[in-house]
Amino acid sequence: MKDAVIAITEAVRLARLEIACYRDNDCRGTPEWTVNRLAELLGDKSVDDAMAVVRPLAESPSIIPQAAERQRVGSK
Repeated sequence: MKDAVIAITEAVRLARLEIACYRDNDCRGTPEWTVNRLAELLGDKSVDDAMAVVRPLAESPSIIPQAAERQRVGSK
């Protein structure tokens, strides 16, 4: 379990560095390059294996907004 948490934490740390680099004008890559790099980091087999250890039956949440969420956007 400890190794799984370390693998996930490292992937998140590297992903955050990639996002910080994208936001930095001196380091900025293209959006496509950044997304590809994030996909490499977060889609790595070691991260998949670690997620299976930490949450074996959990499914990833949908990133597509649900109907109720779409209605709330911009409303107060």
